[in-house]
Amino acid sequence: MVTRKVLSIFSHVLLYAALPTCLHAGFADWFSSFTPKAQEAKNRLEGIDSLIENALKEYEVPGLAVGVIVDGQLVYSKGFGYRDLEAKKSVSPDTLFGIGSCTKAFTSFLAGTLIDEGLLDWDTQVLDVLPSFRLYDEYATNHMTLRDLLTHQSGMPRHDYMWYNSKLTRTELMQRLRYLEPASQLRERYHYNNLMYMTAGYLMEGLTNKSWETLVSERIFTPLKMKKSNFTIEDMQASSDYAYPYLQKQDQLIRIAFRDISVIGPAGSINSNITDMARWVEMQLAQGVYNETPLINQATLQEMHSPQVVVSGTPEHKEAVLSTYGIGWGVLSYRGHYLVSHDGGAEGFTSVVSLLPNEGIGLIILTNKNLTTLPRFLSAEIIDRLLALSPINWYQEGLDYYLKTKASQHQLQQEEDLTRKKETFPSHDLKDYVGQFEHPGYGTVDVALKDEKLALTFNHITSSLNHWHYDMFVVSEESEDLLFSRIGTKITFRMNFHGEIEELVIPFEPGTADIVFKKKPSNEFESLSYLQKFVGLYQIYGITVEIAIKDQHLVALIPGQPVFELLPNAESTFTVKGKTGYTVRFVLENDIIQEVLLIQPYGAFSAKPKR
Repeated sequence: MVTRKVLSIFSHVLLYAALPTCLHAGFADWFSSFTPKAQEAKNRLEGIDSLIENALKEYEVPGLAVGVIVDGQLVYSKGFGYRDLEAKKSVSPDTLFGIGSCTKAFTSFLAGTLIDEGLLDWDTQVLDVLPSFRLYDEYATNHMTLRDLLTHQSGMPRHDYMWYNSKLTRTELMQRLRYLEPASQLRERYHYNNLMYMTAGYLMEGLTNKSWETLVSERIFTPLKMKKSNFTIEDMQASSDYAYPYLQKQDQLIRIAFRDISVIGPAGSINSNITDMARWVEMQLAQGVYNETPLINQATLQEMHSPQVVVSGTPEHKEAVLSTYGIGWGVLSYRGHYLVSHDGGAEGFTSVVSLLPNEGIGLIILTNKNLTTLPRFLSAEIIDRLLALSPINWYQEGLDYYLKTKASQHQLQQEEDLTRKKETFPSHDLKDYVGQFEHPGYGTVDVALKDEKLALTFNHITSSLNHWHYDMFVVSEESEDLLFSRIGTKITFRMNFHGEIEELVIPFEPGTADIVFKKKPSNEFESLSYLQKFVGLYQIYGITVEIAIKDQHLVALIPGQPVFELLPNAESTFTVKGKTGYTVRFVLENDIIQEVLLIQPYGAFSAKPKR
């Protein structure tokens, strides 16, 4: 679901032995025999089994399932390898995998059905349906449309770490969007974004008073008889046939925990199999019709399959020199053929779904390895065979890329070490870095001292920090295996004017400035009983300053000036809200205030208690 951009030739983003044709019995009602076109396609795939079996070994992928639809018929449906590597349980066409961002096409299709009913339009403004919708940029807030959300033109970069592994609800995520900085202006350029797909799903929930999951079930799963497809890891594991997720760590395949991503469901939470996905693809190729029943208007579906925005960047391969995005699909020309496709990456799963609408060809590849390039290169190999194109050794090209990537990761580590300033030290004792740091959009980061090392916890995942240089630390270990590992991430602490640790800076989003978390005062410094001891009158240069409590906050009242709110920063120390570099420090002796230091960027002044 949350795919990083890996080498791909036309992507953005994210069996029963009794049947000699390798077709699942559930599809027997599709045909009595293959059409000539379907039979020819089936013949062209002869020998592909051995290539896939070798690929599993060389790409180091536990299991894989493939489905190919041609001329409305499932000409190839087969599982390879293991859904459970440890127990040696094989993959079948019924094995459930997380399809990740291939879910986005379901969300856009759902929007299309509501458009057909007149409840929405592609260019409906989000504010007209969700009056509470707010983004960082006011213009984007006021002009954002449903089309913008679904074509990645919001101006918002990913900001995926904001929601990843959080316990937030969709409503809570919506409330935090306003604090996330954009990378560009609305419709200025393409920025792949999961949060905007969540927003689109949330919009449809508000419009219909039904959950996104219910809407997809009613409008897609049920009419297509996608009986095994679901939305949660609990439902997936309730099945008798599902794949475990794996990733490669230190040259070994390891099973990882299932990750609940239901909060971002409209962007990537669907779990499905070849059997169900074949019905979805067959309907797409039939221009929205399934079993002679139209599920969507042909013109609406055509709009989804049409280019909407150019995906900027250098072409990744000479066979696909221009990349665009439709509505829930990537759209491009592959070797002169019109291709509609999408990758998917969820925790421990990678997938691809591709359509060649003009040729009536559809393809699904599902795997249970984290962010593997195999589905993409294998899909190119299969498409070339089906179209009888001159052969390109996609298998070897993909393998070379995979091995090169593994080698470059080690080299990058060595190069980064050269930038480290050796024999430097933190500016403070480690205990001074401990505390809670807060960002209004990302939430709270907890920094603790554990076994004489700093440990950072964010969204319930703890990372061990090693000193890098000066006040910069690096993530050296994580409490969980993640879709995108944070090991190697540099964390920087920053001081205020008075030499106190005040901020924590984390490069969570490469598309914008680093995310800055402000240190929160200890809870003990916020209680009314604690604040009460500072209340009183103080005199400075003949002027009486009153320190009082207002709305459970300490404030300073100075004649002729606005009310200044004082925010607890450390014991007996407060910062002045909205005034950088201004601090109020109470000096106590035997718990009795002797003076108040009013510290400003250009000096410090002393005020005495008025007894």
